[in-house]
Amino acid sequence: MFESKVRPIVIPQAEHGKLAGALAFLWGNPQFDQPAIDFSSFVLGVGLHDRGYGFQDAAAIGGISETAWLQVTRQGFYMAIADPAAELIIKLHLQRLVSYGDAAPRQALFIEMEAAIQQHIADHQLSKTEFLRIDRITNFCDTLAFDFCFEKPTTGAVQIFARNNRNEQVSLHYTIHAGEIMIDPWPFSVESYTGYIVGYQQQDYPIVIEPVMVPYRIRQSSALEKQAMHKG
Repeated sequence: MFESKVRPIVIPQAEHGKLAGALAFLWGNPQFDQPAIDFSSFVLGVGLHDRGYGFQDAAAIGGISETAWLQVTRQGFYMAIADPAAELIIKLHLQRLVSYGDAAPRQALFIEMEAAIQQHIADHQLSKTEFLRIDRITNFCDTLAFDFCFEKPTTGAVQIFARNNRNEQVSLHYTIHAGEIMIDPWPFSVESYTGYIVGYQQQDYPIVIEPVMVPYRIRQSSALEKQAMHKG
């Protein structure tokens, strides 16, 4: 779960996943290709990328041990769904998270995951190269949703491939402030989008559940905002 930096609420991993899935659902326009797989598989894979935590988790980001985190990550990796493409998106995302560290338990889990991924690819005749490109989009959606759930103003950038058949990388810049998410360049199929996720009052959570609506608005950056983003 995410502990807000501005007020006493928490946001579960499942809600963070919901925001990431919404970003994936909006993906694509004349400048940014949708992945060349079934679109629903893409959206499901991104939306369920952190499925190991359950619905209303109490595992605070930065507040659980490495051992506990690896256990949750392994659990999410081995959960199975019937959609092979969505499953591979999830597995590659979780393996990438495990790769962010060189401790022996992480390295061992990475190797274990690689064997399972290779078997999954062989069983379903999928292209690892193609799905590693999709993983760049998963990383963008996850990173933006991750930052949003702390509710503090922030900026960031993630590199993705805008075209399925080209290797040029594009850096997607974003700024988050007071519930607004501003992005440049714009990778989505709509001009703007408004939605919400659900947080909970932090006191006595998860024993006492008091939901709080956390609205967001995603929009294109203005010219001045673009300049500030790229300077940062």
